[in-house]
Amino acid sequence: MADLVSGEASESDEELQDKHKIFAAEVPGEASEDEDDDEDIYEQRRSTQVNSMASIYRNNLLQRKLIENNIAIWRSLTAFTRSFVVSASKQLVTTDQMLIKSQINLQSALTSLQQAQKNAQELQSRVASVMTSSFLPHINIQKAI
Repeated sequence: MADLVSGEASESDEELQDKHKIFAAEVPGEASEDEDDDEDIYEQRRSTQVNSMASIYRNNLLQRKLIENNIAIWRSLTAFTRSFVVSASKQLVTTDQMLIKSQINLQSALTSLQQAQKNAQELQSRVASVMTSSFLPHINIQKAI
């Protein structure tokens, strides 16, 4: 006796050998589940399209040269950018080091100038005290007639 189950297909040959065979209606647009076809029709079409596109690019000398030139341009641009960035970063590091040295020298000079100003003020106060004090006695000189 044959039963018709819609939407299902036989999975293996063993089921076909059983007493009860299952017949399934084939839905248009779906891939058959034969053992010979391991891939879907869509995948077969897509793989053939990819292979044909790849073969076009592999076989076309102009395309190969364009790809090689694009790769060469990309590599040279990358190398130029990398060398520019490396040299600029080295210059920035050198400039930063010079600025740090200048800052240290300026801080040292400021400390020295503050000490010199303090010493000058002390000297000025001592000179002022010396000038105002009378360390020589007053001598009276009479005129001779």
